[in-house]
Amino acid sequence: MTNNNYEDPTKKPPREENQVEIPAEASLLVQVLDQVSDGIYITDTERHIVFWNRAAEKITGYNQDEVLGKLCANDILNHTDLAGNKLCGKELCPLYRAMQTGEPLYSPLTVKALHKDGRRLVVEVGITPLQSPTGDVIGGIEIFRDVSARAELEEKKARFFSSLSHELKTPLSNMQGYLDLLLTEDAGPLNDTQREFLTTAYREEQKLAAFIDELLEMGRFEGTEYTYRQEILDLSGLLSNLARGFGAAAERKGLRLETDLAPDLALFGDKDRLTQAFSNLIGNAVKYTETGIVSLKASFDRASDQITVEIADTGPGIPKEEQEKIFEMFYRLDYHQGEGTAGTGVGLYIVERVISRHDGRITIQSVPGAGSTFRVYLPGFIKHKEEGQT
Repeated sequence: MTNNNYEDPTKKPPREENQVEIPAEASLLVQVLDQVSDGIYITDTERHIVFWNRAAEKITGYNQDEVLGKLCANDILNHTDLAGNKLCGKELCPLYRAMQTGEPLYSPLTVKALHKDGRRLVVEVGITPLQSPTGDVIGGIEIFRDVSARAELEEKKARFFSSLSHELKTPLSNMQGYLDLLLTEDAGPLNDTQREFLTTAYREEQKLAAFIDELLEMGRFEGTEYTYRQEILDLSGLLSNLARGFGAAAERKGLRLETDLAPDLALFGDKDRLTQAFSNLIGNAVKYTETGIVSLKASFDRASDQITVEIADTGPGIPKEEQEKIFEMFYRLDYHQGEGTAGTGVGLYIVERVISRHDGRITIQSVPGAGSTFRVYLPGFIKHKEEGQT
């Protein structure tokens, strides 16, 4: 349907005191962007909106003349993460960070946006700084599409997993209680054969309970109501604590756990979820390494504001044809199915999801028989104290 009230993007709207103009370098670009089906808006370096395309009108309900010249954070899109935490604070805003670093958001970000009628839409956004021919950042571009229908379907799937898992946990909890009573001989003495059978049943029940816990966790990651709290956190301290925690397990196996962590690494993120992700990676390295070394390194590149965390081991390694599959849901390596290494194949899937939620990525380098190295790349946080910024 044609919007007869929509203004030609080459025409300038009536200028108010705080109205900003589209930079001359972007005049041709905005004419092209106005024709695409995704919502697109452009801001200047102070995040005043200077362009708002037709699709943005359709998705949000806001007309061009209602938003031009206004701050994008002023109750227009009012982005929050999926748990409802506001992202429009100066330092938390992905658009602001892209303009500060000059780097685009490499992975799509799923957030909630405000519709004019007050509804919350689930949108998938891509963000990039707008640069002049000389390379100067002169603004930012956000591209977004409404994925609310897809998110609703994922939420239904997550609720199904959660309901099924809870229904299974109740009888298992009862079973564990009875097995505990029997093994402590509260119901009478046991002979050796009875104790062996009950111990086996107890061990299998624990494995099944752990599997169901991972199903519950996976269901939360698949749903849009996943709790995710953004804060400035001390990654160096987080990794140091994990190294101390896994040091005892490595020592019991006769392994050396070596660390080389840059101090004062900071980033925006969820402390509990990043702890979970790095615990999984370090724990796997210790679990699957029988002799040699497990190393944990972390460094920071100030030029790109990027943190690199490296977890390496001297374990069995992973065949090249399987390396792309290990982050898939329920995927397990055949030769990791031995005693003491049982799992569901959910752990690395969750790791990849956690890192992606932090606008990061994870890679693997491995040679069978020569160990594996996982590298996690995350956007850092620079306060620019020397420039007087906060």
